[in-house]
Amino acid sequence: MKKKIYLCLNEIFLKNKKIKTASLYSPINNEISPFEFINYLQTKNVILSLPVIDMKNKFINFKRWKPDDQLIQGPFGTLEPLKIQTFILPQILVVPMLSFDRELYRLGYGGGYYDKSINFLKNYFKKQKKNFITIGLAYSIQEEKKIPRENHDMKLDYIITENEVLSNSNPKTN
Repeated sequence: MKKKIYLCLNEIFLKNKKIKTASLYSPINNEISPFEFINYLQTKNVILSLPVIDMKNKFINFKRWKPDDQLIQGPFGTLEPLKIQTFILPQILVVPMLSFDRELYRLGYGGGYYDKSINFLKNYFKKQKKNFITIGLAYSIQEEKKIPRENHDMKLDYIITENEVLSNSNPKTN
């Protein structure tokens, strides 16, 4: 999968030279680890973060993170940065998923946490005239014909599987 991740990131950074921040996630259950992104993003001097779930507001905040930082147990079994870490607004958001479709919609664990955060970040960076990119990671076996959608569901910019990179600009890149 590393090759597909680097292919996707090369395309992103070729078009978007001013990306300064990114968020990965701490995998739970059988989610794909996003940590293949680390070396690439560090070569671009991108500040990394991890999500911190705000249960009260059903929102995800993002806190600065380095690979050797201590993490604490968060809701849903995720690992999160310590409370003292600074908040980050990621320009690249890597998201986990249970399933996806070719229209670049994802199904998560429910609750709309990522959708709400994606919507906020898209609007924020649009006003700042900066790029914001979402990337989903999944195995090809997680593909569904069509993901059920609600009005708040957000479409991703890229989905990376072990076989291909799906994107809004290029439906299939092998």
